[in-house]
Amino acid sequence: MITGGAGGIGTAIARELIDLGHRVVSLDRVASRLATSSAIVDVADEAAVANAVRDAADAHDGIDGLVCAAGTVTESPVEDMSLADWRLVTDASLTGTFLATRAVLPYMKRKRRGKIVAISSGYGSKGYRHGAHYAAAKAGIEAFIKSVALEVAADGITANAIAPGPIETPFLDLVHDPQRYVAVAQQIPMKRLGVPADVAGAVVFLLGEKSNYITGQVVHVNGGFYMP
Repeated sequence: MITGGAGGIGTAIARELIDLGHRVVSLDRVASRLATSSAIVDVADEAAVANAVRDAADAHDGIDGLVCAAGTVTESPVEDMSLADWRLVTDASLTGTFLATRAVLPYMKRKRRGKIVAISSGYGSKGYRHGAHYAAAKAGIEAFIKSVALEVAADGITANAIAPGPIETPFLDLVHDPQRYVAVAQQIPMKRLGVPADVAGAVVFLLGEKSNYITGQVVHVNGGFYMP
């Protein structure tokens, strides 16, 4: 199951998993662009998330993996930030990650196996000028994932986060402000923005058997942009 499955990173993850033969269910507030099972769900809606997880688990004999990729952002200084914007951003990222994780855990515990991967951001570690709500939500995801990892390790479930750097998706305003990201790319040791496939590869690894002894970790995928 992928939340935010219609976004740039979520779509890349879903396509990669489908190519590997996995059955994928995508949750998003907009119709998925994928030829896969999908549901239009606000990830901050407790009942809607619980129902979508239950329906997917019933249809597919459980849920083996969860990827929390839903998120959004607005920009403003803290002194000008509205409570509505704060809640919009933190609900999409942090609350959505909590609700989806809580909903899948009983199904994973029943089988004594499962993989949870949440998409954080380098901004969760370094801060985000004019995006304090986004940075706070992503930092919260990392602390949440580490806490989940501690709680469910004995149940055969792993929980990790991936913190991408600047990734070339519709999330970045490349059309209206392309020079901003030309400058950002020059600050990256690899001299390019990331692409969704860079993140998808890391997600697939953490969902696979070769990562069975990795849990409670934050993997930075950023071309060397930020090294904690």
